[in-house]
Amino acid sequence: MPPESLTLYAPLVLVTFAVAALVVGWAVPRVRDFALRVGAVQEGGSAHGLGVRLHQGRVPNIGGIAIFGGFLVAVLVGIVLAPEQIDAYRVQLLAIVLGGALMTLVGFVDDLWEVSPVVRLATQFAAAGIVVINGVTIDFITNYFGAVPFVFFPEALAVGVTLLWIVGFTNAFNFIDGLDGLSSGIAAIASLSLLAVALQFPDRGASVLLLTAVAGSALGFLRHNSNPATITMGDSGAYFLGYLLATVSVLGALKVTAAVAVAAPILILALPVVNITQVTLRRLRRRQNPALAANDHLHDLLRVRSGSPRVAVYLLWGATLACGVLGMLLAATPLPLVAATILGSVALLGIATVWRGREARRTAPSA
Repeated sequence: MPPESLTLYAPLVLVTFAVAALVVGWAVPRVRDFALRVGAVQEGGSAHGLGVRLHQGRVPNIGGIAIFGGFLVAVLVGIVLAPEQIDAYRVQLLAIVLGGALMTLVGFVDDLWEVSPVVRLATQFAAAGIVVINGVTIDFITNYFGAVPFVFFPEALAVGVTLLWIVGFTNAFNFIDGLDGLSSGIAAIASLSLLAVALQFPDRGASVLLLTAVAGSALGFLRHNSNPATITMGDSGAYFLGYLLATVSVLGALKVTAAVAVAAPILILALPVVNITQVTLRRLRRRQNPALAANDHLHDLLRVRSGSPRVAVYLLWGATLACGVLGMLLAATPLPLVAATILGSVALLGIATVWRGREARRTAPSA
């Protein structure tokens, strides 16, 4: 790996990450107060589809607004800080941000009033279409078993595959949002792993900017969202983070080698995909609607087996990090960068979790 690439990106990464984390951390209490005033809350133990909500008490559910706000401010700061590093993908970057705003909006409306599945799905495809029209597509996959290194898709197939991947992963990520801190931690780990892949090359500034902003926003939110959470991200946050991870994973800036093309990002993002797959198959076997909420996700199974929601979250964070390591190795990421990503992920998750835990213990008597 050219050492100058890390030096090149260092100011962008540090500033963007700090801005995203600080803005989200500042915004969450304000969004929480607003949610309590307007009644944007979820009652713990209340019915949710075929299952029940697992948290306790009345918890605000529009935290995605704070996540999107911190992300947007961080991206704008990054563009001003290093405009030359994102020139090659400026149009795609703006398209991704616009699509993310649309995802956040439909999720926010869904959190408040429950949008019909048809409208929700149509809006998700529209958001995915924004980036596809602007050149973010899965054009090829790696051919590991043939003489030709790549298999290229016809244009129509590339568009269809990309739309299905973005919409499918967005909903898969929403499915994994079931325990305090789970989805925000997974988003942080996955974005840091994808960031390590992008950091290897000096012309991947758009991906570096987006992934750093996602990581900072997710960790800034985790500081309030880890067990016991004071707020949940809701559909507004889950749709936004799932959409961002899905689109950046197919952004041309990450297709840098035969190994990286499609396979490594999908491996890094594997856990939500595995979860939605097993949930769908399980519900179809029981002749239930796969779209209805129920307590049969991977995190539910682990929660029941372990007897602890926190243990379930930590195990799934570990599984996500393991997938991230495998993806980074598949992308030929240098071992020092892989090690730094592992240590950084563990340290940042630990700081956010301990911070929230100490705050909960300090406020418990007065509460």
